[in-house]
Amino acid sequence: MAEGVPDDGWPATYRAAADRATAAWADDAKLDTLVEVPWGKVPGRFALAGYIQEILAHGWDLAQATGQPTERDPELALWALTTAKRILPPDIRGDVGVPFGPVVEVSPDAAPYAQLAAWLGRHP
Repeated sequence: MAEGVPDDGWPATYRAAADRATAAWADDAKLDTLVEVPWGKVPGRFALAGYIQEILAHGWDLAQATGQPTERDPELALWALTTAKRILPPDIRGDVGVPFGPVVEVSPDAAPYAQLAAWLGRHP
């Protein structure tokens, strides 16, 4: 948690946190080590994938809510979408502990972040 950050200090604070996270996950051995996350005990690489999905999804939410562009790195969005489709199939939506609504239908040619948002139950 970041406290006492001035309004113009958020970009530097975010970059510093990103640098710390990059350094923390630089060791491949950590990617195979079991870690405890809110959704269970998983290998580090699955935890990292989950947090990347979270950042992309909530970044999309903020961009959408504030009228900013929602499409960024398409390759990253497609990777997150592929991962989300494997770990969040439609049939588990509504199960206890699954905080995602039903998949929202979008055009097959929708932009990658719109597809990801829709898979996570958001309305692009």
